[in-house]
Amino acid sequence: MIIPSVPYGIRLFGGVMIPICATILLSGCSGKPVVAPLPVVEKPKPPTAVPMWLGNAERNFYGTGPWKNGELKIIWEVGTSGISGRLHKDPWGGTSWPGQPSIRDDRVYFPSADGNVYCLNKNDGSVIWKFRGRDSMKATPVILDDKILASGLDHHLYCLNPKDGSVIWDHETGFEIDGSTIVVGDRIYFGCEDHNFYCLNLADGSLVYKVLVGSVEGSITIKDGRVYLGTEEGDLYCIDPSDGKFIWKARIGADSDSTPAVANGFVYTAAEDGVVRCYKQDTGELVWNFVTDGGHLGRASESIGIWASPILVKDRIYIGASNGYLYCLTADKGEVVWKYKARAAIWGTSPVVDGRVVFGDKAGWMHLVSAEDGKLISELKIGDNINSTPAVLDGRIYIGAFNGKLYCLGFDEKSSGVSKSPSPIQPGH
Repeated sequence: MIIPSVPYGIRLFGGVMIPICATILLSGCSGKPVVAPLPVVEKPKPPTAVPMWLGNAERNFYGTGPWKNGELKIIWEVGTSGISGRLHKDPWGGTSWPGQPSIRDDRVYFPSADGNVYCLNKNDGSVIWKFRGRDSMKATPVILDDKILASGLDHHLYCLNPKDGSVIWDHETGFEIDGSTIVVGDRIYFGCEDHNFYCLNLADGSLVYKVLVGSVEGSITIKDGRVYLGTEEGDLYCIDPSDGKFIWKARIGADSDSTPAVANGFVYTAAEDGVVRCYKQDTGELVWNFVTDGGHLGRASESIGIWASPILVKDRIYIGASNGYLYCLTADKGEVVWKYKARAAIWGTSPVVDGRVVFGDKAGWMHLVSAEDGKLISELKIGDNINSTPAVLDGRIYIGAFNGKLYCLGFDEKSSGVSKSPSPIQPGH
């Protein structure tokens, strides 16, 4: 007997063709196709480290929560010594502008004005090791897999062993290196107060090139393959990091210590004349100016200037000034959304994490305010002068006071967390 060929899914029983349900295509025998479950797509996990100034080369990672309710409190603290230097006869200690602690795993690294880079146990603040430079250390240490990069007033960029703080290599420049470096591939990039923008080999610290730009006191930003930096001479540069050639140069008009914020086709920066500025990212064309209370275009002053760097979150800019105000501005036009009056000048940058703005003032107070409306959530006095930038990770705040200590702050959940100071000042008041 010759059995004729039959289609897939048909079987002969006693010469009768019976359809068989294809289980991979049909549900039961209803003829309805099985809908395969969609693959589970996990949400990207938040970063678990703050390895450099504002977290990454784009300077836009501000930290992680979750926040707890209650008033700020000290979890632990570590004291520093003091050191006098060539440019400061009075002893300096604690953390200074513009430094921010860096954090990875169970360790906190911070630059101290007493000339040391400290490696601490994140859980209790105990000192694991410290490396002593020749003068105050200011720049945020950069954490790599097998290296730590640190610098400050002593003209050196140090490459340290993260296990014990021993020196792998050091590169001497012509003056201070206050800003945090950026590593891309096998190269290191940074600006220096000797008026040069540097590119070094990561392996041994040897010079690849340096380009004359003017004194750079803040950190640089790298976005979309370009370097952005401001100078004390009042210029804003866009540079090709491959060879150091200028793409464009814009005039700020006043000493700028800010690290530029770059996003959505714009570059935001500020200067010692108390003015926040916005430029087009592709051309350097000025888009808008915002003059703070008491500020004056092109006229620098320590009493009204800006040393902080702009923080961009969604469509808002957050920045503090020497006049004691923290400003929230619209990113598209530079208009005031709200402003909050602190107890003294604000020199440190103000990270925004999960709807809260975190910053210190030069009266030694830490402030936690709502990013939405500027209302105070909590405040705590920890020193006499806070001019550095807090690092925030897992809902804890790591911050130092100048001529003082480094602190880890958390929350007293038994407290009410009720605001103890006036509401923010709204536009027009």
